[in-house]
Amino acid sequence: MVYHREFIYFEHIMMWCLLGLSLLICHVVYAADIDYLRSTITKHFSENRHHVNNNTNKMASKEFIYNEFKRFGLQTFYHNFNNTGISTVPFANVVGILKGTNFGKVNDKIIGLGAHYNTVQHTKGVDDNGAGVAAMLEVAKQLTGQNKQGVTRKNTIIFVSFDLEEERYIGSEVFIQNWLNPWLDKNYGNAARSLQPHGIIILDTVMEYNTSSNSQKLPNGAAYFFPKSYESIESDNFQGDFLAMIYRKTVDGSLATSMTMSWSSEKRPQFEIESFPLPFTNISSLNQTVKDSFENFFRSDHTNFWLDNIPAIFLTDSGNFRGDMVKCYHHPCDDLATMLTDDNINFLGKTSDAIARSINELSEPTKPDTSGCIRVSVSHVISALMVLAFFIL
Repeated sequence: MVYHREFIYFEHIMMWCLLGLSLLICHVVYAADIDYLRSTITKHFSENRHHVNNNTNKMASKEFIYNEFKRFGLQTFYHNFNNTGISTVPFANVVGILKGTNFGKVNDKIIGLGAHYNTVQHTKGVDDNGAGVAAMLEVAKQLTGQNKQGVTRKNTIIFVSFDLEEERYIGSEVFIQNWLNPWLDKNYGNAARSLQPHGIIILDTVMEYNTSSNSQKLPNGAAYFFPKSYESIESDNFQGDFLAMIYRKTVDGSLATSMTMSWSSEKRPQFEIESFPLPFTNISSLNQTVKDSFENFFRSDHTNFWLDNIPAIFLTDSGNFRGDMVKCYHHPCDDLATMLTDDNINFLGKTSDAIARSINELSEPTKPDTSGCIRVSVSHVISALMVLAFFIL
């Protein structure tokens, strides 16, 4: 009887130890480097980055992005282009590629992440869009870090930072026409036009977090077109405590679903997400009245991807519809003193983690474990538990 009780006790020890060890081994944690986000914004994206007002700093920011892509191990390119209608200075998008094992094949479901780095003339652009670039770099750092630990991916990931977003989104337009499509033709050949990419996530103005009542404004018609989100925001007394996700319901829905699930997995419930699914597919066929009604949902680089029939979702804090950005959007007070608060940087941290989780899963990672778990052999686990049980009993 004594031995029987000891055996039962031992079984219970084994069960709880296995459960605890499995949680320790296999729980995936996405933990944004808050210090990296803060220092990136402070050192590299806290001053004006306009081709007339401060082209020297703009070029330094571009080079920092390029060097970070290289440091992370991405295949890195400058996409240089000119637009003499705007300025005689050269412009450049910055591109980083993390190739999957399906690279060059028709079944490569490419996933992208983009954020513009330039500003308008009279702002330091901390939120618009230093925050977006910092989050993009943090995601690249997390995913390439996994690769350096032995993870491989089936699907290719493209990171891109756009120039001239503030000039009618010219940077992303020429990127698609003069870099992306030729690059696809070169690397995928006849399969290029048959690719079915997951699409691209665009980050623009993503750091303003405000829990004050009535700090969140909404465009006209929001209650009619997005009743679920409107009711949710209204129930929170119109707090600006969420990330807004804008997408076309039918075309971009799977990408939006992945982002929503990843956001939920990241916990930290004080930071919410609200969806704004647009009720159309082909925006080039919209009449001017409809375009005018939804103009606030077209205000970034995602629009050019929609025009080229590439799935895209737009993530934003809603810009001049929220809190401090009502007065600071495209104005001098979009600066460190106003924007770099603890709440804002932690909000940006969750955004980075949710995107990293979503892109990781969409890239279909394989080995050492698709979940990113630590690999421990069964014999090692059993041996460790036997030793533990010996000392307990």
